[in-house]
Amino acid sequence: MGLKEVVPAPYEGEIAKNNGKRLTKRQVSGFEVFNACVNDLTGKDKLAKTIQYGIRTIAAIHEVNGLGNPSVAKHLGMDINGNIVRPVLNGQKLIEVVESVDSNDNNETKFSSISTIITLFSKILTKYAKIMSQKSIHRGFVIMVAYITNKLSSLLQGLNIYRHLLRAGTIPFRIWKFSNHIKWSLKILLDRTSIDGPAVKMETVIKYWTSKDLISQMINFWYAISDEILLLYRFKFLLNGNSNGKDSFSNSLFQFAEDHELYSWMGSILLGLNNDWNKWILLKDKESRIILNKKVKARTRRIVSDIKKNNSNEITTTTKRNESPDFDKYDNEDTEIAGEEEMYYDEMYYDELSEVKRDKTTVKINAIRLTCDMIFDAKYIFHWNMYKPLHVVLGLTSGSLGLYNVWRQKRYELENKQ
Repeated sequence: MGLKEVVPAPYEGEIAKNNGKRLTKRQVSGFEVFNACVNDLTGKDKLAKTIQYGIRTIAAIHEVNGLGNPSVAKHLGMDINGNIVRPVLNGQKLIEVVESVDSNDNNETKFSSISTIITLFSKILTKYAKIMSQKSIHRGFVIMVAYITNKLSSLLQGLNIYRHLLRAGTIPFRIWKFSNHIKWSLKILLDRTSIDGPAVKMETVIKYWTSKDLISQMINFWYAISDEILLLYRFKFLLNGNSNGKDSFSNSLFQFAEDHELYSWMGSILLGLNNDWNKWILLKDKESRIILNKKVKARTRRIVSDIKKNNSNEITTTTKRNESPDFDKYDNEDTEIAGEEEMYYDEMYYDELSEVKRDKTTVKINAIRLTCDMIFDAKYIFHWNMYKPLHVVLGLTSGSLGLYNVWRQKRYELENKQ
């Protein structure tokens, strides 16, 4: 959300004109906010990302801690399809259970009485049931995860394509923008009517191309090229050389696009974090100025009020009433106007402060989201060995926070819509 310039408080004469313009919030339902989110391009992307990485999280658990991991399947006596290939407790395992319970009892007295035999037998049954229960719950969990992963695999592929298509088609517009930038630069450099020398012209062009806005556009253009090359591979317009086991130009292009998509995404993330930091500093400064402005106005009103009281005390009440019979009425009206003015200033102060706090919350949420994206992307760039479900959860967290920010923004817009 963009930052707004601090508007100074109106003078006393303007209060009556502006007081009726204060916005009142209206009640909105969650369904209305959700409808606004899904009708927004960013909201669609964040919702799709949240669902996509939710499914990928389940798939990662299946791959690492479920039947997708052969060692886990073997431990549970199952194959990767969820079929039981051996019972939870076979005869050998049952003997181990009996021996483990038997070794904990006193060998001299373990069969000395019927009660001791019953106690030993109950311990064996308890431990047997505990192992059966744990294994059954574990088996049920991994079977459920495998079932969900299998059923949602097609949806996951569809969401991948859907999000890819939402980002597609921007290259022609970006080329048009850069052509305008190049035209402007050439116009500056080749302008013979200008009194500036070649060094000054070159410095102007360099400053223009190294501005934060141009750097952001270049990074986004870099990402768009890599992303749309990968989209061509996804739809089989280009074939990856790995598919036929041969090294080719197509394979090199695919690897180039994969790598540079990661690099450009990292550049975009770092630039976004820098922007959030700058916004945070501006918001802190704006908040301080609002609080200081409130204190100055309150102090000024107290001083003016004290001066008025001192002036009124110099004139006797009797004289004032003799000169003007309606003095009490005017005095009461002045008091009421002063009270309304103070109430208006307080309302305006709290409105401005609440807006700044809302913007600060938005910046914090976005910074956390970008940090999750940065760690997620860095895992691929630096080839970190990270626990796969944790790695995917970073993407899920990023998508959820992005969706939450869109939700907050849409709710705010609907609440203040007239």
